[in-house]
Amino acid sequence: MEDPVEIRRRMQRLIERVDRRGDYGRLLADGHVMVREEDIEDPEAWRAEIRRQARADRIGVQTVREDGVVWAVLKDLSSPERRAEARRYNRAFGMLVPGAVAHRHEPVVVLRDGDESLFGCNRCDAYGYARTTEDLVFGGELFERGCPYDSPPRATALSFFA
Repeated sequence: MEDPVEIRRRMQRLIERVDRRGDYGRLLADGHVMVREEDIEDPEAWRAEIRRQARADRIGVQTVREDGVVWAVLKDLSSPERRAEARRYNRAFGMLVPGAVAHRHEPVVVLRDGDESLFGCNRCDAYGYARTTEDLVFGGELFERGCPYDSPPRATALSFFA
């Protein structure tokens, strides 16, 4: 594990970088973007703008509006680059998540950008960071200290890696 101060710096840089992007930038980076209708002025205009930008870039995208949420997803997520990224993430998750679960955390991915992820616990304020390149870098309270709740964690999508 890395130095805790360096891990906090990496977390902050990741958050700042992602915050600078608009929703279309998040779509390109993550393959999907989701927002609550209450957080935007006009959901249909949001969908139209996402589709307009995707057409300009000649990218296939699907937008949906249902249950108070609007979201968009890239149609082609099966590129060799995306598959390689998925393999790196799966390898890293397989190594990191068991430690978080052993500390009684309910791990979830909070942010993901390129080879970096910010994890959180559904039950407490613990966070963790991982860079999933070949030289895996990780750290944070999620991987280092126990969750203050004594009960066992509920299953999350990530806990299946445990």
